[in-house]
Amino acid sequence: MKKVIVSFLFLFILTTLWNCDNERDQNDFGSQSAIVFVQHYYTGRRAPDWERIYIPSVFVWGDITGNPLPEIDYVQVADKKLSDPAHINYYEGNVHFSSYERIWSDSIPEPKFDPLTIKIKTDIGEIEGSITVPDTIESLTISADDTIQFGTPVTISWSGSDADYYYVYFFHNWLEGEGYWLGYSRDTIVTTNSITYDGSRFTKDGDISEFEVYPINGPLPEPGAEPNMDGDGYGYLYLQNLEKSSDRTIVIGAGIDYSIFEKRVVPTSVQETMQKKIKSRLGL
Repeated sequence: MKKVIVSFLFLFILTTLWNCDNERDQNDFGSQSAIVFVQHYYTGRRAPDWERIYIPSVFVWGDITGNPLPEIDYVQVADKKLSDPAHINYYEGNVHFSSYERIWSDSIPEPKFDPLTIKIKTDIGEIEGSITVPDTIESLTISADDTIQFGTPVTISWSGSDADYYYVYFFHNWLEGEGYWLGYSRDTIVTTNSITYDGSRFTKDGDISEFEVYPINGPLPEPGAEPNMDGDGYGYLYLQNLEKSSDRTIVIGAGIDYSIFEKRVVPTSVQETMQKKIKSRLGL
């Protein structure tokens, strides 16, 4: 299952923007900075029917850095305090923390908090911020036939959410020659409720699938984004709610006969791709 949590959901967009901000005069914000991801649900499949299931819960992870490198006393998520050494790992240049388990898992129909407050206590001081849960997406529409010709644009649109921005994802496979094909994830961050992918992307036999849109609250990942955590330092706090997905596969041209290949490429974890893109755009 591609829903693998990698140090939310989210680490290439946010990494770049964070690094850019870390080049600012630290006196502007403080001597430590953080980036925190919160995922408000669990998505997976369970035997024996392997239907997709959603479980309300909270998973938290992130990184804090500074000079000197801070030592974390605890990370507080609402009324839960994470302080066990198992939750904290020290690396060269940053300290990574994670709940490593779902908080309130299987026990809440809706969040018991809104907004959610996160506090990071270190030997340098405290950084704190609050964030609301974005509404879920009600509908997802893909404006394309089940089979399209080369050069056909594809529009993905959705409704029902009030998120600060949306992470749009799909997987694209295409033939690159006889007996050889490529597959890559395509992802975009938008503030509107639709996006059109130009037909110039789709010029070879193949297919597109794994359509997903994620509603996210937090600073828009772009250079110069204002932090939403402050105190003895600053930080970026993001909260992702349940994605809306489609099981459709759209064939491009003649498509791909996968039976001639030993195995099909497994899409990269959406969470991994998303986090890298967000951190990259933030300069972290």
